[in-house]
Amino acid sequence: MAVTYHNGISILQLIVYLPVFFLSAFLVFRHGLRRSSGFFFLNVFAQARVVGTCCDLATINNPTAMGLYVASAVCSSIGLSPLLLACTGLLSRANLSVRNTTGRQPLPHFAFYFFHCLTITCLALTVAGITADMSPQAMQNPDIKIKVGVILFFVSWMVMCLFLVVLVWQRDSLEKGEHRNIVAVGISAPFLLVRILYSVVMWFSRNPDFSLFNGNVTVQLVMSVLEELVVVVVCLAVGMTLRVRGKTSSREEEVDASDHLLASYVLKPYIGSR
Repeated sequence: MAVTYHNGISILQLIVYLPVFFLSAFLVFRHGLRRSSGFFFLNVFAQARVVGTCCDLATINNPTAMGLYVASAVCSSIGLSPLLLACTGLLSRANLSVRNTTGRQPLPHFAFYFFHCLTITCLALTVAGITADMSPQAMQNPDIKIKVGVILFFVSWMVMCLFLVVLVWQRDSLEKGEHRNIVAVGISAPFLLVRILYSVVMWFSRNPDFSLFNGNVTVQLVMSVLEELVVVVVCLAVGMTLRVRGKTSSREEEVDASDHLLASYVLKPYIGSR
């Protein structure tokens, strides 16, 4: 079976996301796991993309292996959740710097924990809907769980933008060097919106250009692959310039640890088992 345009994009993603995996792992090591949830989720995203593209490329020699298509689709659906969580990880860091500078009460940590729960719920619903039935008929009439998950992704994006607006309002109180977190999320937000709109059209319309398996590859490249790549590059670039923060309080460590445990519980089975 010949290498197609679609396979070419998978090769490109593999070339890009293998270094991203190691760079994001370095940032997690540098900043500390409990103080770098954003970089942790970038690492999870890179894992998903590497595994997904490998499964897609494996179909070249195994075109009838349905399990490979399922694994590739699941890994593709994982994309939005880690990227949204990575961006809010940067906002959470900026939020802490407001408190450290002025002593004023910033956005409560519970707000970010709620956001994590909401976004991971979106992921769980989407993956459950996709894996329930992968037949062409099911893709034409997707499971209600997929549609609910996609709608909640849009809600999550709006909540992230609300956090962004609040922190922009308090930008004068941020520690030196922390403004770049807000800039990074501000740049990433429009690209995330386009990526979400791509999913909305895919699952709420019958436009063949947005089909999960046989859609227009150029549309996928422009509205999904490149959007994700921009967000990853922006977040990594900012992460490389951020200073290492001091030790967090025990309460913050407990909550951050619970965030990672929640994320790992939902995300890891779909990546590590493939």
